[in-house]
Amino acid sequence: MKDIKLLQNIPLFKYLTEPELEKILQLAFVKEYKQNFTLFFQGMQGGVMYVILRGSITIIGKDSDGVEHEIVTLRRGDYLGEMSMIEEERRSATARVLETSLLLVITKKCFTNMLETDPSITSKLLLEFLITMSQRLRATTKKLNAL
Repeated sequence: MKDIKLLQNIPLFKYLTEPELEKILQLAFVKEYKQNFTLFFQGMQGGVMYVILRGSITIIGKDSDGVEHEIVTLRRGDYLGEMSMIEEERRSATARVLETSLLLVITKKCFTNMLETDPSITSKLLLEFLITMSQRLRATTKKLNAL
């Protein structure tokens, strides 16, 4: 029940009922990651997404010279790796834990299972993915236009 309370205040899950959140917790898991832990590296195969329940994660990209640049810092309520739930591409950036963080970990297998058994849950999540991707694309376009 404690984990349900953590999920209820996360924007990604705002349209999910308590039984739907319970279903997610049956399939996914909550894990604490220590400061400086690298969740994944740019170029790695995807297959896992993370929802930040507590803490912060930095997203880092490498330029053509191999120099790392911070792209964005994600905090409680944000999520990352959702593109790997939709496509089979490699990771487009590196994700590193900035401070000890509590994350909900959703694997591709978990997401596919929900898609097959509970399409109402995944349709709500996919809509939120689209909204977030649209917002991120707008922000990127704005940055590029400023250059």
